[in-house]
Amino acid sequence: MKPSMILVWHEAGNKLYHDRFRELGKLFDLTVLGPQVFAGKEYAEVTEPEFTLKLFPSIAPGHWLTYVSPGMLSYIRAHPPQVLYIHEEPHSLTAFLAALLKRKSTFVLESSAINLKGNFSGANVMERVVHARADIVFPKNTEVAGVLRARGAKAERIVAPLGNGVSLESFSPIPKDEARAKLTALFPQGARAFDGRVLAGYAGRIWRPKGLEYFSRAAHQAGAALLLCGPVSDPDVAEAVQQFGGVLLPALNKEQLPIFYSALDLFVLPSVPTPNWREQFGRVCAEAVFCGTPALGSNVGGIPGVVGPNAIFEPGDEASLATRIGALQDPAARAALLTAQIAHINDNFSWASIAARVQRETARF
Repeated sequence: MKPSMILVWHEAGNKLYHDRFRELGKLFDLTVLGPQVFAGKEYAEVTEPEFTLKLFPSIAPGHWLTYVSPGMLSYIRAHPPQVLYIHEEPHSLTAFLAALLKRKSTFVLESSAINLKGNFSGANVMERVVHARADIVFPKNTEVAGVLRARGAKAERIVAPLGNGVSLESFSPIPKDEARAKLTALFPQGARAFDGRVLAGYAGRIWRPKGLEYFSRAAHQAGAALLLCGPVSDPDVAEAVQQFGGVLLPALNKEQLPIFYSALDLFVLPSVPTPNWREQFGRVCAEAVFCGTPALGSNVGGIPGVVGPNAIFEPGDEASLATRIGALQDPAARAALLTAQIAHINDNFSWASIAARVQRETARF
């Protein structure tokens, strides 16, 4: 019989993460709980063979720090699981209230904390309760592990980082010519990027912390074409990208993203560190690799752990990135990098491997 697990997360209703729940549900009797509405987005309940998703009305649903649902907490109290998995920050109200309901459950905390905001030099009593009751703490990356220790988490309970994952069911390669034809049919302006040069690309917010300005200059210096997609948060960044020949597409949905990734020769995630934001995992790199496109990434947050040591560059280092792109003009070099990255990501960042890791850690209790 599979052990019972309740997983609590403010993005429980986001379909992008249901692949994760399916894999966890193969190993646990899984119920996922979350708010019906979070940050202005409304979600719907689902029941699938591998998991059940239950959503509840919540108070203050605009932010993960403040949202709380009496109905969700009542459900946990009435159905105490063997594993209570809280995918919230340790200083959030929901994490604190869930910790009070631990009882005999193995209490698992997954965190992406990047700074000491809200810790009040260790005087945050609610956070101290969460750390005291947590049996297993999964940090998103090694940097987060250090922050959690500084916030009061018990070092012996912090295990090796647990990244996000990608499912081959959602992201798999499409032949490049076919992908480019499909992308052109969807977005005719994208055809301008298919000019015979090596095509480097990026998916995500067009936002200054993503480092897109120096990326566009590096691609231009390396003689590569440039194709990006995503919502524009900083119009001046979008203008700078276009100034160096970059072609911008709008934000793409889950069905369109595999086409985009497959159409590229090389994916780049050039994020730069900021005081209040880090690239926690770099899921887009794993998605691109699973779609048959090798990835380069900056040495920020969880990105190096995804792309591997032979595919990183220092954030903001335009010359180094240009050199990296130039070296991957060779199809054989791209193929070698892709082969290594597929093996690495499949072993460490597929949802199946992550679910197996959670099973191994919780089985100790």
